[in-house]
Amino acid sequence: MGLFDKMMSSVNDIASAVAGGGAAGLDASWMTDRRIELKPVEDLEELKAAVNVADPGSVAAYYVYAVMALTADRDTGLSMMKYLFADLEPFGRGFTEGGTNGGWDNYMNDRLKADDYRWLPRAYFDGAVAGNGFHPAQPLSVSLHFNRPNTDTLNSQSLEQLGRLNIVYWVKSNAAGNQVNIELSKFDGSDRWYVTKGSVASALFYDQRAGLTAEAKSKLWS
Repeated sequence: MGLFDKMMSSVNDIASAVAGGGAAGLDASWMTDRRIELKPVEDLEELKAAVNVADPGSVAAYYVYAVMALTADRDTGLSMMKYLFADLEPFGRGFTEGGTNGGWDNYMNDRLKADDYRWLPRAYFDGAVAGNGFHPAQPLSVSLHFNRPNTDTLNSQSLEQLGRLNIVYWVKSNAAGNQVNIELSKFDGSDRWYVTKGSVASALFYDQRAGLTAEAKSKLWS
């Protein structure tokens, strides 16, 4: 069974723990609501080939995919998260590619063990609704919403002083409507974007079981 198929399946052998100013410089096409189509990738090498790291929207969408991949294979999902993530040096110009944990939060251990929770990241993909057990539509896609106020605020704080360009999108769950901001940054001398908001992964597992009707629950893993 491939990685993507396991995300939709009740098969679950996930390990239980992991160690461990303004828009200047932003492409106009990025500063709008966007629908990003994704290729269902099976491993880190396929992710590297599929994601466009020079496009913050592509990085954001594939990060959502990487978090969903945790529900099928923790190590594979985490490797994808680390590739797309960077820890910022507080008040400084430095960053650590991948960070210490790629955005992992230990509380997700419990989420990954239970079928009632593991479906939650799927609900952020287009076409994943209660009526189909929150299975994403094909071709797979994520709708990103441009957050201009947060983008402008972050750039006013770090663009000139730290040479760090930022953009913020948010994604919305089709379950109970939870919205998750995804902050991305690009650093001086690089064309590559990284997710730099560490709480994104845990927020995508926010409990929205209110959207899990008996009918929907029966379809989750079928």
